[in-house]
Amino acid sequence: MHANELTAEALRLAIEDAAASRRGLEVEVAASACTRPVLAQIRFGHLAPTASAGALDIHVQLEPLRGSPVSEFWIANGAVQHGSSGPIRYASDSQHLFGVIEMDEREHGGIVAAAATAYEAMAEFQRHCAFPHLLRMWNYLDDINAGDGDDERYRQFCVGRSRGLRDLNAAGFPAATAIGHQHTTGRLQVFWLAARTPGTAVENPRQISAYRYPRVHGPASPTFARATLAGDRTLLISGTASIVGHSSVHADDVVAQVDETVRNMTALRALALQQTPHRRTLLKVYVRHPADVETIASRLRAVLPPELAAHEVIYLAADICRRELLLEIEGIQIPT
Repeated sequence: MHANELTAEALRLAIEDAAASRRGLEVEVAASACTRPVLAQIRFGHLAPTASAGALDIHVQLEPLRGSPVSEFWIANGAVQHGSSGPIRYASDSQHLFGVIEMDEREHGGIVAAAATAYEAMAEFQRHCAFPHLLRMWNYLDDINAGDGDDERYRQFCVGRSRGLRDLNAAGFPAATAIGHQHTTGRLQVFWLAARTPGTAVENPRQISAYRYPRVHGPASPTFARATLAGDRTLLISGTASIVGHSSVHADDVVAQVDETVRNMTALRALALQQTPHRRTLLKVYVRHPADVETIASRLRAVLPPELAAHEVIYLAADICRRELLLEIEGIQIPT
């Protein structure tokens, strides 16, 4: 056999890789191992890594509130490559890249410097990688509501994030989530999904864009889009809460906050996707007071419209970026 000839097995693998590269984003939620090749495993609760070799393992220290600890498995499109670059660990396939950076705040003098350092490192990495287009980011930190006024840790995190993203204009902001641990980890965790091709930022007509918030919300506006529509028409919905315009509404009323949050998510989907059918919807619900979880779950079942009806829902104990907000919901809608 000549060197450029393929064995039957190599040909089969090449065909599978080519077919995989034509697929869009795929996500599975499971409490055990995933049988498919995995790009990234995001673990919640006390669950050991179970993904295939080479997958990026990310452990988010938030406790599930209903059922067993679970993982999100982001399915690979073709062969997976993995490695590290300075503080960043990453894995990529033919279409997408997951990266993660985890920093001990104490080594950086606090949340502002830690966030700025993390985002500067991420931005520099993205400038030189083959997946330059940010689609989605997640941020997890301790004591998100600690401190008063501009000293609140979430506001200080936004200052650091803004510094790190100083070269990225609003058109390039990805969808994002920023959530607080309910126990001390000492760690800022930032991870992201990037692609070879750009997505489209989506803003909610019911809300002022976060990056245009007035000064009352802090010295630096949050730098994210309300959602990103990926190239394959997967809709990646940012952490969404009971906010109209730029103001929180329905303080201390968890049922009304569920309803308002669903209205915001429905508006985003209607604007981004119109009548595009979706075969799967995944929701992640962050709950400030664990005692509220059954009320929230019951209300969600009652008010989610058919176009947002969830196939999987993960409920997690977490603190939300504003003290008055009792829950936040993010979503992934995968097209037919």
